[in-house]
Amino acid sequence: MNVIFKILKNTYFGVISLMALPFSLLFIIFGKLAIYAGAYTEVSIVVSKFPFLFGQKLRYFYYKATLAHLGTDVVFKYGSFCQYPTARIGNRVLIGLYNAIGEVNMGDDVIIGGFVNFISGTSQHAFDDPNQTISAQKAAGRSTITIGSDVWIGSNAVITANIGTRCVIGAGSVVVKAVENKSIYAGNPAKLIRSI
Repeated sequence: MNVIFKILKNTYFGVISLMALPFSLLFIIFGKLAIYAGAYTEVSIVVSKFPFLFGQKLRYFYYKATLAHLGTDVVFKYGSFCQYPTARIGNRVLIGLYNAIGEVNMGDDVIIGGFVNFISGTSQHAFDDPNQTISAQKAAGRSTITIGSDVWIGSNAVITANIGTRCVIGAGSVVVKAVENKSIYAGNPAKLIRSI
């Protein structure tokens, strides 16, 4: 009975990994060849909409093929997507519902609640020129956010700065300055509550 279960399980994962292939090819065609700059994000959003365990496995295999690094035992819940293929995600990471993950370098053993936004830095868009509309001004550029290992981020948080190792970020917090190792931060803007 165990042998049959293993065969079925391996077949299931094999089929899902093959189903992720067309999405990976879309990224290669549109993203890497620079035919369309937002292609990676848009393909990732499509992949984020597949439900149930099937969708989680599909997202895992898609990101395994397209991200700079994706560890083992990573779960992307429904609606969560990565915006850039340069993202790096460690082992044993749980990404909750409807997260938007920007330019990140994430450690191991990270738990992320739902509706968290990882915005790649605090200066993404220029607005200094009073003679131009904000939308006409060029992007200021993005920066990579580092999330340490052993971190728990509560739902509805906005992350724009680095988070150290073994940290807890309260639900609804807006992190605009670096978070120290072994600490709990909460609020808008997020402030140190206490050390762990």
